[in-house]
Amino acid sequence: MNRLEEEERESAEEVVSAGSVVETKGIGKEFNGIYVLKDIDFDLRPGEIHSVVGQNGAGKSTFIKILTGLYPPSEGEIRVNGSVVALNGVKRSEAYGIMTVQQEINTVPFFNVYENIFIGSEEVKRRFGMSVLDDRKMKEKTTSVMKRLGVNVDPDTPVFSLNALAKRIIEISKALVHEAKILIFDEPTTSLGQEEKEKLLSVIKGLKENGLSIIFVSHNLDEVLSISDRITVLRDGHKIGTLDRRDATIEDIVSMMLGNKQYAERKQRDSYISNEIVLDVDNVCTEKLKNVSFNVHKGEILGIAGAVGAGKTEIVRAIYGLDGIVTGKLTLYGKRYVPTPERSVKNGIAFVPEERRAQGLVLSYSVAKNLTLAYLDKWCRAGVIDERAEANVTNEYCSKLAIKATGPQEVVDLLSGGNQQKVVIARWLSGNFKLGFFDEPTIGIDIKAKEDIYDLFVECAKAGKSIVFLSSYVPELLGVCDRILVMRGDQFVGEFKPEEEDAESKITIACLGGGTAS
Repeated sequence: MNRLEEEERESAEEVVSAGSVVETKGIGKEFNGIYVLKDIDFDLRPGEIHSVVGQNGAGKSTFIKILTGLYPPSEGEIRVNGSVVALNGVKRSEAYGIMTVQQEINTVPFFNVYENIFIGSEEVKRRFGMSVLDDRKMKEKTTSVMKRLGVNVDPDTPVFSLNALAKRIIEISKALVHEAKILIFDEPTTSLGQEEKEKLLSVIKGLKENGLSIIFVSHNLDEVLSISDRITVLRDGHKIGTLDRRDATIEDIVSMMLGNKQYAERKQRDSYISNEIVLDVDNVCTEKLKNVSFNVHKGEILGIAGAVGAGKTEIVRAIYGLDGIVTGKLTLYGKRYVPTPERSVKNGIAFVPEERRAQGLVLSYSVAKNLTLAYLDKWCRAGVIDERAEANVTNEYCSKLAIKATGPQEVVDLLSGGNQQKVVIARWLSGNFKLGFFDEPTIGIDIKAKEDIYDLFVECAKAGKSIVFLSSYVPELLGVCDRILVMRGDQFVGEFKPEEEDAESKITIACLGGGTAS
């Protein structure tokens, strides 16, 4: 650590009895001339839990990245303990004791607990003129931190044997052993069961009682109301307001998140839904899902809404055969169905995953190779790929879906996000699927590409295909779906029609908390 960093660390460690430990004034962030965050005034007080909420795209992640030094602000200033600072880098932010517990759990499964906590910043000692790991000291610090958190985990336990809550505790411990003063929790209860969520929230409250200042970011408004002192609402990159917990209700928060607007850019079109049931899901339980029941009709566009971690993806994984079904049954085209991925493809079930780059594409393959991946037998002659047929079908769907590529042989990694998504969708269209599951298909793509995908769903429904559209962004579901199911806590909590009065507000409340809605 250089002299400047040492001085900054000493400044950050001063005891503050009043005022704010962190304050932003007029913070803004722009990319390529477009502001994604504008005029954000925010303050965090000593020993406070201050929550930040908003819909997807409201600016929460960008704001966190500015505070943690990942993004420099385009305008405005940041004060730590009353002094203006430049948090231009993660190490600079950490020098002030600002650390983040990320949504993703980043542990090394075959390392033990203390090794994971100190990875990259191991304690060392001198022995025989050499630096060696000081395992005893790391174990002692780990035990001390675990006691502080009120949990009992053996430092020598391999991480692969721990549950999700224990792994989340390890992430918190990483910050505490480095003497964090300000902890930012980004969707910390994602992937946890209800009992684990309650235990983690209790741990976070304990950190507050021990003097830490906490910024809590969550889609779950029940959690926000249970844990916060104050709540700041962001919308479209702007701060809408800050509420004292004692004055806040879920209805107030949702109203601030939505504003006066209703989604008017795209209105529900003619419905092509028939009485024929293509898929019936009856009381399905997996390791995560709880008694999930619903059906999908021929020609229907069914929306499934839910916040991050609500269980939407797990529904598709169970139906497609990627996750085991513990109890319950599926009926497909009127017959009992036991799913496997291979059977799903043969039965005309398509699955476009949320993580298209990690799960939906082979990035080093060409557009053609990616597009024909699901139905290789259609493009083979005597066990060999017919490259002419492969190129022809690629050109056909590039034209149909307006995929911008230099040709069938262009590497798919070079395409834009929207065009990559269209390649994944074209893969299933080329095999003439009957039932398609589309998990967050419009994330990270531009408005024109989104409209193209919405139009494609309508065309598919018109042709008698069934679409299940899963999204955490309620307005887009209202614009294209026949009906919308809401998921929260790994189970369905409501069903809505897009045309009903105050549909967006009702669905958002059902997604984010406030009891069962219908």
